[in-house]
Amino acid sequence: MSTATRLEFDALLRDARHEQARAASALADWLAHQRVEGKATGTLYQYTRQVAPLLREFPDKGIEDFTTADINLVLGRVPERSRYITRSIYSAFFRWAYLDERIERNPMDRVPRMRQPKRRPKDIFSEEEIALLEALPPPDGQLFTILFGTGLRRGEGRTLRRDHVDLTRARLIVYRGKGDKDRIVPMPASVLSAVANLDLIERLDRDDYLWSLVRSKRYRFRKTEIGDSTFDRWYRRCIESAGVRMLNPHQTRHTYGHRLRELGFDLEERRLLMGHEAIATTVRYYGTLTIEDVARKVAELQA
Repeated sequence: MSTATRLEFDALLRDARHEQARAASALADWLAHQRVEGKATGTLYQYTRQVAPLLREFPDKGIEDFTTADINLVLGRVPERSRYITRSIYSAFFRWAYLDERIERNPMDRVPRMRQPKRRPKDIFSEEEIALLEALPPPDGQLFTILFGTGLRRGEGRTLRRDHVDLTRARLIVYRGKGDKDRIVPMPASVLSAVANLDLIERLDRDDYLWSLVRSKRYRFRKTEIGDSTFDRWYRRCIESAGVRMLNPHQTRHTYGHRLRELGFDLEERRLLMGHEAIATTVRYYGTLTIEDVARKVAELQA
C-alpha cells in the first residue's frame, strides 16, 4: 500500500474510531433526542464531529466516567477562537445525560467558561457558518473544507486536479493562479482528511478535477474543468442547503485570510500563503500588525 493510500485509510479510521468507544451508545441516544427536537441533519453531524474527539481520547470510559480534567484536556486542543462552540456542545451533551439520570454529577460545572471571541467582519463567514457548510454531505462539505483551509480563489478551485494535491507532503499546488502564477499552499489536517475522504468516496483518478459536472446521481464527469456558471450554481445550492447567509465565493478566501491572522501568522507569512505579489495587498485586505498581535507573541516568549 502506498503512503498516500495509507494516509487516506488512516484518516477514515480516525473518523470512525469514536463509534467503538464505550460512550458511543450515549452519544447515539443524545443525537436521537436532538433529532426529535427538530435539529437539522447538518447540525447533528457537527455535534458528532465535536464530541467524537472526546470519545476517541477516552475509548474505555462510559458517559458516567468522564471528569472535568478529561474535558479540559480535549478542549485545550481546540483552536482558541472556536473553543467556546465545542464547550457549548459538550455542555448540552452532559446536561442531557444528567437530566436523563445517566450521570450523578455534571463534569461541565467546573469546566472554565469561555467568552465568545470578538466578532469577525460581517463580510466573512462566521465559525458557525463554516461548520454548517463543512457538514454538508459529500462531496460538498469536503470541497468547502478545501476552500476554507487553503484560500483558493474560485478559478483556482475550478481548475484544481487531484494530481495537484500531495497528501504525503501535505501541500496543494496551484497552477496558473491569478496573474498566471503558480504557488504551493501547505494543507492543514482538516484539508488532508477532506481530500482523503473524497478519494475514498469519489474514487478519484490523478487527472480528475475535484469540482465536477454531475451527469446523474451515480455519475460525475471529472475530466473537464467546470465553468464559472456551473461553479456558481454549485455554490448557491450549497449555501441554500446549509441555511447560511449568501456571501460571494471570494469571501471564503477572505475568511481564510482572517483565520491566518487570528492564528498569529505575521504579514509576510500571510502574504506568502495568500499568494499576494505585494505585501501592500495583504495589508489592504487583512490589516496591519496590531499591538494585540505583538502582545500575543510576547506572551508566548514568556510562557
